Amino acid sequence: MKKNIPNIISIGRVVLSFITLFLLDQAEFITTLIACIFIVLIIFTDFLDGFLARKFGVESSIGAVLDIMGDRIVEFIFWIFYASKGLLSFWFPVIVISRDVIVDTVRQSAFSQGIKPYEIHNNKISKFIVTSGYFRTGYALSKAAAFTLLGIDLLTIHGELNFNIHGTALAFSWIALIICIVRGLPVVVEAWPYLKNK
Repeated sequence: MKKNIPNIISIGRVVLSFITLFLLDQAEFITTLIACIFIVLIIFTDFLDGFLARKFGVESSIGAVLDIMGDRIVEFIFWIFYASKGLLSFWFPVIVISRDVIVDTVRQSAFSQGIKPYEIHNNKISKFIVTSGYFRTGYALSKAAAFTLLGIDLLTIHGELNFNIHGTALAFSWIALIICIVRGLPVVVEAWPYLKNK
């Protein structure tokens, strides 16, 4: 049973994300409040599944794939949703999706040779940027803040709230976007030997 818990969490994160978008799309105070709580839970489960896999000693290739797949779906649907509502430039989802496709493609080359996604990095600086708790936590927190504040910002558009937090939401969105790009660059650089071998 313990073996499956991290994978169930990864899949549950995706399901909860779609439910959250449905609630946000209602643009009502109560549904948005619930959705914002769900966003924090979704981001927390991104940390939780990996933590439990390591704690229970059940890390696996399928678990790594499910974790990354869940991360990508969550990121994509939230960036696309907020851009479609006019809260963000369409360049946000375009850049994030392009970055993730590139990173996942080069990681796949290494994965096909038996190298797990986070085992690519030999350079200490690259490893720190991609795998350290500082960058991972910073990215998670900036996404949680951005997605939550953008959700609240929807209420101002529909007249549910009379204060403006759009600037703050945008600031966290930019922070998340920059960290996303910075964390992707070392993957491409360090996966290059595996690409050449292919």
